[in-house]
Formats: sequence, C-alpha cells, structure tokens
Amino acid sequence: MHDEDGFVLTLMKGSEVNYPKTFHIGFPQENEEELNKINQRLKEDGFNVEPPKQLHGYTFYVEAPGGFTVEVLC
Repeated sequence: MHDEDGFVLTLMKGSEVNYPKTFHIGFPQENEEELNKINQRLKEDGFNVEPPKQLHGYTFYVEAPGGFTVEVLC
C-alpha cells in the first residue's frame, strides 16, 4: 500500500520472523488529548497499557497481538 506522500507499507507473512529487540511501530498524534483518548480506549478494550509519560515526547507503548510493540506519541 502507498499514499500520495510516498509512504509505503508492505505486509509480509513468514513462519520464522525475528524482529530486533527494539523494533516497534509508531502512530504520531496531533496532541495530548487525542493520545489520552487512544490510551483510554485501549484500556477499555482490555489491553495492558500504562498511562502516557513525558519521555522523548508525550508517549506510551502497548504490546499488540502478535507480540510487537506499538508506540503512540505526540
């Protein structure tokens, strides 16, 4: 998949996938309010997610189905 900005997303399925220890995908948000809404929704949906923290930005991480890490940040 690709868009008009040149972003390309390729999804592949393999039987023996080994991601680097720090591998993750990120979803930037416009502001803290939007980020907090996503954090709350994930909690309501049963995900084990910590409250956002101010690190390299306002951010939180959650483990997605499949065992990889997702970062939501602003």
